[in-house]
Amino acid sequence: MLIQPAQQKRSFLSHAHMDLKEFFGKVEETMLARFHQAGFVQHPGDKGENREGILREFLSTHLPHRYGVAKGEVITKQGQHGHSADIVIYDAINCPVLYVEKTTILPIEGVYGIIEVKSRLSKPEFLDAVTKIESFKKLAPRELSVIQTREYVTVHRPSRPFGIVLGFELGDNSLDSLEANWHELNDQIHDVNYFANLVVVLGSGLLHFERVDLTRGEKWPLLDTDEFVNLVLTAHKREKNDEPPLEVKVRITAEGLGMRTFGRFFVYLLIMLAKMKVGIPDLGRYVDPTLPIMIHRES
Repeated sequence: MLIQPAQQKRSFLSHAHMDLKEFFGKVEETMLARFHQAGFVQHPGDKGENREGILREFLSTHLPHRYGVAKGEVITKQGQHGHSADIVIYDAINCPVLYVEKTTILPIEGVYGIIEVKSRLSKPEFLDAVTKIESFKKLAPRELSVIQTREYVTVHRPSRPFGIVLGFELGDNSLDSLEANWHELNDQIHDVNYFANLVVVLGSGLLHFERVDLTRGEKWPLLDTDEFVNLVLTAHKREKNDEPPLEVKVRITAEGLGMRTFGRFFVYLLIMLAKMKVGIPDLGRYVDPTLPIMIHRES
């Protein structure tokens, strides 16, 4: 039986889709195997570096080249340093790297977000990761940036950065208990600007915020950092002013994906990055805060 061109295309896409699922499944298996092999290392610091290096290696190789990946600290133009984050994802085209050794130092304006990596994601380790993400996000600038091209001059406000927690395995708990822990920690943090955005446990599943449209009866992952904050703040404002509630709700949802977790995480990460626009670091302001703001040119 001859297959028509349209049928060939559908057959190929279906086959390619299945191959991609299989690929990410194999990646996840390999990562977990390497993680368990790293358990032979006795020194906690070395063991942690090996664990983080597994993920950094994959992201450095497979993310588009415009995204840089490093273990690093962020610095602000006021001289504030963030903690040493396990993985920092930054603008590899426009963001200067200020220092490179085991820990890289980057100006925060050029950073998309951070990933905190844990061996076993117990409640105490989850608290530690979420607290570090909160402190990182508090350093993120919100002032307008100026961009000049040949045709126009415009301003934009950079996207809020993301914070992701990734564990190689659960720590005597479950995705459901992690969800309860996340609600509890968010209540303690209180300010939605500083919440973590995604929680991942390899071989188990992931947690994320979800947008539920009550009018359309639709729901989908809420991966845009600014949309998430704006929806929550608008809902709170309406409630405070006794206005009708939004027809869109935000909630945390769990996806128990087993060995399909890493592929979903990688896709979600790509979506988050594509929705973001970071600033271009103005190093003149780092060297001398009294200098005027420079106008950056975009090619």
